[in-house]
Amino acid sequence: MTINLQATVDQPRTKSKSWGSPTLIIAVLIIVFFVLSALLGPWLFAQQAGTVNPAVGRQGPSAAHLLGTDQLGRDILARTIVGSRASLGYAFGATALTALIGVGLGLLAAALGSRARQVMFQLSATATAFPAILLAVILATLFGRSGTAAMLGLAIAAVPTTARITMTLAVGAAGSDQVAAARVVGVGTLRILLRYILPQISQPLATFTILAAASNLVALSALSFVGLGVQPPEWDWGAMLNSALKEIYTSPFGVVGPGVAIVLAGIVLNIAGEHLARLLDPRNRVLRAASAAPTAGSRPVTDPASPEALRPVDIADPVLRVQDLRVATSTEPHLELVHGVDITVGRGQRVGIVGESGSGKSLTLSAMAHLMPPGLGSTAAHHQFNGTELADKDARTRRRVLGDQVALVFQDPMSSLNPSLTIGSILSDKLKAHSNLSRSEVRRRVVAALDEVSIPDPSRTVDRFPHQLSGGQRQRVMIALALLGRTELLLADEPTTALDVSVQRQIANLLVRVNEERGISVVLVSHDIALVSEICDRIIVMRNGWVVEQGTTVEVLTDPRHPYTRALLAALPQTLTAVSSGHGADKQTRSLA
Repeated sequence: MTINLQATVDQPRTKSKSWGSPTLIIAVLIIVFFVLSALLGPWLFAQQAGTVNPAVGRQGPSAAHLLGTDQLGRDILARTIVGSRASLGYAFGATALTALIGVGLGLLAAALGSRARQVMFQLSATATAFPAILLAVILATLFGRSGTAAMLGLAIAAVPTTARITMTLAVGAAGSDQVAAARVVGVGTLRILLRYILPQISQPLATFTILAAASNLVALSALSFVGLGVQPPEWDWGAMLNSALKEIYTSPFGVVGPGVAIVLAGIVLNIAGEHLARLLDPRNRVLRAASAAPTAGSRPVTDPASPEALRPVDIADPVLRVQDLRVATSTEPHLELVHGVDITVGRGQRVGIVGESGSGKSLTLSAMAHLMPPGLGSTAAHHQFNGTELADKDARTRRRVLGDQVALVFQDPMSSLNPSLTIGSILSDKLKAHSNLSRSEVRRRVVAALDEVSIPDPSRTVDRFPHQLSGGQRQRVMIALALLGRTELLLADEPTTALDVSVQRQIANLLVRVNEERGISVVLVSHDIALVSEICDRIIVMRNGWVVEQGTTVEVLTDPRHPYTRALLAALPQTLTAVSSGHGADKQTRSLA
């Protein structure tokens, strides 16, 4: 996904708009008004709402009666304000009862085991087969026509759905490591439910509860409208609509007050629920915290590097050239994560990008391949691959250019290998997408690629599934995938991090061999500057989204010019030396002294 960030990424970071959204502010103010009306309205407007004066009945809006009067001369606005106590009180009461019973049953079913969950699932499935409002009508009729009966009917009708949602969330949370650790040390079931599981699922439950309150408000008004809810002399908005409908032709303004109140309350509660979901989303909390933090420019160690640290790069035959690459969130507040990165990769060259976690190196790698994660976008002044400018091309053109010539190897190969397909099927998909080879030829080339990356018994491996291979073998499969087609650039995102030391060395040597024998350019991302220095010709150092230093491996190791680079080298347990070797003008081998 590529978005135009020119108007946003160059601006200073601003405070998150999650709380400052005009829509949310207006919704909260309206909710506060309704709550105050429910609390204070019966005290302040009881006389105007209850005084019967037929002499002024069925009047339209006036200075004395802003929404007019009903058939008995009672002020409609005052009755709407006073009626908010019954409408909101019964709606919130039904919501609270549903949450209390439904969450309790869901947690209990999750704690009692698979049989209890199965029973709960079957019961909830049976109950939810009928519309909740229909169950509420039946229950309200059985309990007797009243506001309390309608509230109980709505609450009981919504319990199965709430219990089912709670049970599903609780079962997922029960499998977390912290719950397993609590069980090991002997924490009781009740404490696990209340202390460990409930806090984990409280965020989606809170959002669901607010949205349920809006639904209950509308449903309760509907029950009162048809005569199954609040009964005289009590009234709510639904009962007011029922009375006003009888006088619609002689007093049309009677439906305005309660009608607008029902619609407005339902809308603002839904808006509040949606914003609450965003506010409670852990990913958005991280972005808000980051956007509220000091900018990179305020911290000297993360300033863009000086020209001395960014040594000039003169590559006659670049396979990839990216200038002013920026990555930012695609939603407000457009937090910029990668800042104006320039990277050039020569043909047959090995380039390492090194930095701590969160430095932006993986995002930079993804932006090179135009494979941005959801919620992020990238832009670049120039993005050239094999001389073709991609910055101004559409997605289809970029896929055609990059699809067969750029390969990626990720840290966890299982995230890229479809567990339901065999290794042969996964690898052959690339050949089928970019060629018209016969089935036998496709299999022959797949076996050859696996053999080239030293997979044992490749003819049998093609029929195995990813879970049947070791971590190192799965990583070799990803490299074999890169060898199929016309790959000219291999992007490796920490391909050795999840492997043991001996396998790390094998994968690193394999990357070097692929580069030297095939001439495939390699960009290696890693937090391990020792590994990068051993196999790469050039090193790019990143921190907090900035390139703070770059140069040849020998230059960076022997003459680090940025404090962060010097700190990385000083943290190594052994001294790195760079010795030029006979691999060519730009090839060096690095050894640990």
